[in-house]
Amino acid sequence: MNNKIHKNTILIAAGGTGGHIFPSLSIINQFQNYLFIIITDERGEDYFNNFFVKNETNSRIFTHKLSSPSNKFIINKLRSFFQILISIFKSFLLIIKYKPDAIIGFGGYPSFAPIVAAKIFNVPSIIHEQNMIIGRANKLLSKISNILALSFVDTNNIQQIKRSVYTGNPVRKEFYEIGKSKYLLPTKKNFFYIFIYGGSLGSTFFSEYLTSVICSLPLGIKKKIKIIQQVRKEDLKLVTKNYKLNGIDAEICSFFEDISEKFKISHLIITRSGGSSVAEILVSNRPVIFIPLPTSLDNHQYENAKFLESNGGCWLIDQTNKNINQLKKLIIYLIENPEKLVLASNKIKKLSNRLEKLRDDKTPTEFLSECILKLINDNKKVIQKIC
Repeated sequence: MNNKIHKNTILIAAGGTGGHIFPSLSIINQFQNYLFIIITDERGEDYFNNFFVKNETNSRIFTHKLSSPSNKFIINKLRSFFQILISIFKSFLLIIKYKPDAIIGFGGYPSFAPIVAAKIFNVPSIIHEQNMIIGRANKLLSKISNILALSFVDTNNIQQIKRSVYTGNPVRKEFYEIGKSKYLLPTKKNFFYIFIYGGSLGSTFFSEYLTSVICSLPLGIKKKIKIIQQVRKEDLKLVTKNYKLNGIDAEICSFFEDISEKFKISHLIITRSGGSSVAEILVSNRPVIFIPLPTSLDNHQYENAKFLESNGGCWLIDQTNKNINQLKKLIIYLIENPEKLVLASNKIKKLSNRLEKLRDDKTPTEFLSECILKLINDNKKVIQKIC
């Protein structure tokens, strides 16, 4: 860790879920000889610490304690607004001390104060929206930031925002590499791999309901499949026991460090449809069943998944309709009709290629990184003119 003031400094603000953090890590990987000032919450601190230890990037991490201002209890609302004020004050101090060339917000409550501070101190800023429906905080911040970067071409509720640009959602380079190889079905001698994960925070619904669906499959199919499943720590024993009792080969873990490797060997993925999950599917061209989180704000996970479904690249299951036979029949159908999986993979590939053309044949990581550099360089030209 290096505490001296660097010539090149970027402040990154991101909430503590994978959907906010993973795109920011992809961008950080693109920059050399920069000092990164990170503002996140307590959940995000471990993500960033683990990343910087492995990558030896110059960085300083600051955690801001924040909670939702939409809580219905007045005392909790007041506490949230007080926390935001403290976060703004802390952001002031960090800008004064480190003089960042740009501030990039990747969503979540930790992004709010730094973008507000950027406006006050006239530091160029970008707010990145990961979902099909722009979040309320991001919609507000987009009015004071220099650029609103979009993950989806037809993002909803941005009609009044003029400074928006389609960049796509940055993902880790390992997923791009998967997309370069052809999707292959298993041979008769090999397992049919199904990778199940419920997002970076896990899912009780997946552990209980989805596990019961897999365990209810016909015996002949249970012998063909291998399940790779991410579950919450408190669900590990129960899920492992259920698969063992049903004679299903399974690898169960609370967190996979090598998630891209699981993507690579999987023939079918079942997951939530947060922004990062959809982006990873899009660049890796893996067939997927999306089960959107029904409580996601403005039902944005459903809209994310609908984008891929409308292009023939996925299957969409509504969690609120807990019909065990619907998902069960779909899994059996796809295993018995593998050509449908190949077709879905090809359609995702075509969609990915069309979107890449809109970014001048660049990946989301490359395109957003260029936007950041252009913003920094244009601002430096303005400063030179003023001086």
